[in-house]
Amino acid sequence: MPQSIKQIKNRIRSVENTKKVTNAMQMISVAKLNHIESSLFSLRPYVSRLGSLMHNLLALSGELSIDYLRKDQLTRDVALCLITSDSGLCGAYNQNVIRTAEDFIREHGEGRVKLILVGQKGANYFRSKSADIDNSYIGLNGRFSPQVCSGVTGELSRLFLEGKVNSVHLAYTYFENSLTHRPVLERLLCIERIKTKPVEYIIEPDLKTILADLIPVYLSAKMQLVFLEAFTSEHASRIISMKTATDNAKELLGGLLLLRNKLRQAGITQDILEISSSVEALKRG
Repeated sequence: MPQSIKQIKNRIRSVENTKKVTNAMQMISVAKLNHIESSLFSLRPYVSRLGSLMHNLLALSGELSIDYLRKDQLTRDVALCLITSDSGLCGAYNQNVIRTAEDFIREHGEGRVKLILVGQKGANYFRSKSADIDNSYIGLNGRFSPQVCSGVTGELSRLFLEGKVNSVHLAYTYFENSLTHRPVLERLLCIERIKTKPVEYIIEPDLKTILADLIPVYLSAKMQLVFLEAFTSEHASRIISMKTATDNAKELLGGLLLLRNKLRQAGITQDILEISSSVEALKRG
């Protein structure tokens, strides 16, 4: 059934409103990305250097007993911290990292993975799956919160140090650039000694005391970095998604305007034909 000009006008108005919303959301995400991106890039080298220092000192620690290193746990359970967004409209951002978490759960067994979820989307998804959710943190909406980050770090450390899990893992989205963000899975705890180039340090008061202070600082900084990586990727994904939606709305709007003009032209042509026919009929009469 052919559409009337009124129906097309209603569709044009609806598409225009949608375009305004998606364009506004794109601009908001651009502002959020610009704000958080600088924090991410300034924190990355700090965490890298801090991690190098920690591993250099661990290489010197020999057989020192350190709580955060691998030890014989009485459980095979593991903890997984998953970071997703609180809202949608960010393309495949959430689906990709949730799929990574699901693969991890299948690999370790559903009954052996304790979930710590950051973000409404991940919480809703795994609640519907009746997964073992230890805790969830929602309402951040892509804004970094030192309090929440500290709470998550403390909870993950407590689960490991109390022997409730054998290891702690993170599933989040790594920000490569504005167009590329990839889901990653990495282990936070336990920390392992790795071979490094020998470095000489002047150590006071003693190595064990320094490591006992340094490792929690590293874990805190690492979790801050993970949160920033995830939130920066979220804003970048939403920019791409909203830009695509805005471009599609513009294309659809162009087609509707063309259709409206054609219908108007057809109506005018029809009116002229009817007038011409009436004039001819009067002449014959």
